[in-house]
Order: sequence, then structure tokens, then C-alpha cells
Amino acid sequence: MKLNSPPNSKTAKPFLKWAGGKTQPITDIDRSLPKFVHSDDFIYIEPFVGSGAILFWMLGRFPNLKRAVINDINEDLINAYKIIATKPLELISLLESIQNEYHTLEKDIFKKKEYYYNKRGTYNTRESTPFGRVFRSNLFVRSSQKGFPLQPLTQSAA
Repeated sequence: MKLNSPPNSKTAKPFLKWAGGKTQPITDIDRSLPKFVHSDDFIYIEPFVGSGAILFWMLGRFPNLKRAVINDINEDLINAYKIIATKPLELISLLESIQNEYHTLEKDIFKKKEYYYNKRGTYNTRESTPFGRVFRSNLFVRSSQKGFPLQPLTQSAA
């Protein structure tokens, strides 16, 4: 997937928690970069984008980065990046909808558990949904954040 760095854009940050994320070693990575990235135009290629910590840092730090090419073996992850790039408002609307639905169940731990299993089932079976890839991307993002449980809720989790 190819990304163009928009001019005068705000610095983006990873939208996911990701095992193997590279946020912590950014200082070491910065010291190891070739000198030309500070002065010459270049293309950044990220074969294992994950949460995009290095990608977003590079986009915010180097105005001479003319193009970024990202890849990952995780199809759902790449789909999430594509949806964010092409249909961000649809995704935000779905994220807000699921968040609001989930929070209306605040006092009923069993309904929250049922809601979670229903959404996880939809995601795992790759059921067709009205929004298709946007909806799958939504569930992928939600399941990768703290606000939506990765583990089923238990009564003691209330």
C-alpha cells in the first residue's frame, strides 16, 4: 500500500496497540538512520508496518519523505490502513456507533458479554455486513484498543 504524506498535516500517532511495536526504540532508530534522510528526498518502505509507530514518526519528522510504502502479512491490518485512508468518516461513524452501543450496556455485564461475543463472532466468521470492509476494519480497530475488551467480560470485571 502506498501513502503520500499530506503537506502541513498534523503528526499522526499509532491507532493500535501492537505486539512488537517500535515506539520505544525510536531514539535508537533515529541515530541509526542514514544522513541523507535529513537532507535529500526519499521513499520510506516499511515491510512490517504493525501499529505504524515508525511510519507515523517518519512522516512527522522528515518533510523530505516523498512517499511511504507499507506492507504487512496481516490482511485485516492493511485493510484498516486502507479504510482510514479512503473512508475515515465512515469508519469514525461506525466506531462511535459501536462505542455508544457498548456503553449503553454499562450496568449489565451479561449484555456486554453477549454484545462482545456477537461482534467477535461477526468478525471471526467474516460475515457480510452492510459496510463490508469498513465494518471489518472497525471491529479490527476496536478489538485492538483498550476501550473494547479483547477477553470476554466476567461478572467480576464490572
